[in-house]
Amino acid sequence: MNITNECVNCIIYQIEKATKVLNLDEELSKSIMKEVRKRAENFSFDDTPPFVAKDVYQYLAKRTNLNDPLEEIKQLSIKQATTYIPFIEKRLEKSEDKLFTAIKAAVAGNVIDFSTKKEFSLDEEINSIFETSFAINDYKIFKKELEKTNSIIILSDNAGENVFDKILVKTIKALYPKLTIYYATRDKPIINDITTKEAYQIGIDKYCEVISTGVDTPGLEKKQASKEFLELFDKTPLILSKGMGNFECLESYKDKKIFFLFKVKCEVVANTISRNLGEIVLKRG
Repeated sequence: MNITNECVNCIIYQIEKATKVLNLDEELSKSIMKEVRKRAENFSFDDTPPFVAKDVYQYLAKRTNLNDPLEEIKQLSIKQATTYIPFIEKRLEKSEDKLFTAIKAAVAGNVIDFSTKKEFSLDEEINSIFETSFAINDYKIFKKELEKTNSIIILSDNAGENVFDKILVKTIKALYPKLTIYYATRDKPIINDITTKEAYQIGIDKYCEVISTGVDTPGLEKKQASKEFLELFDKTPLILSKGMGNFECLESYKDKKIFFLFKVKCEVVANTISRNLGEIVLKRG
């Protein structure tokens, strides 16, 4: 999915939002935004939003001398998400379809996203998610594919979501103990995305193998991925792709082994899949 003018405006907005969150000096903020707007004029409309966003977020990191500018936000998101674990675990205990319930919990976590203009409440999402229907629901197909595969890669998205992803991974492992599960993260800090650091932090590696994709983009941009990851990606029969960033990078491949799980948080993605803002989807590639 290539960028649109709306994507360009959104990326500029994100950097401006970051300068405010970081409480930067006014002159530094103005200087950063001047350069970001200048770079935005040369964004290629042949690239995906995550690929384009990488450049200006790396510029933000350089100007602020912060390797992980939004680390504090990431940690706050993880802390907030952790408070919902007891509620979700109770729902799982009573559930007749534990896999579906765990997937619902995982997509609820996808509201945690710094890179969207539209903000959603995690508390509202968690408390309504189990009564919310998927706007696109390929769950039965996904479950059928899961039952016959020997391995799966889960492509992670934003920090905080990993808390809910752990519940999903744990559930899958309990249901399919012989299944090999890979949990794939960004290679370096970018926006509020999960790296191996945040994955190990919550102990998800107890139930799966944590790996880096090698990318420094806020989405799985294949041309940025490591050779080792691409080899694993190509030979793995099933991929569960979390979040819009991964969708934006992978939807054009029309790969049927990929299932996209996310909440629709921007109009560009909504239009791409002919669905509405705020809806949730589990969509086969």
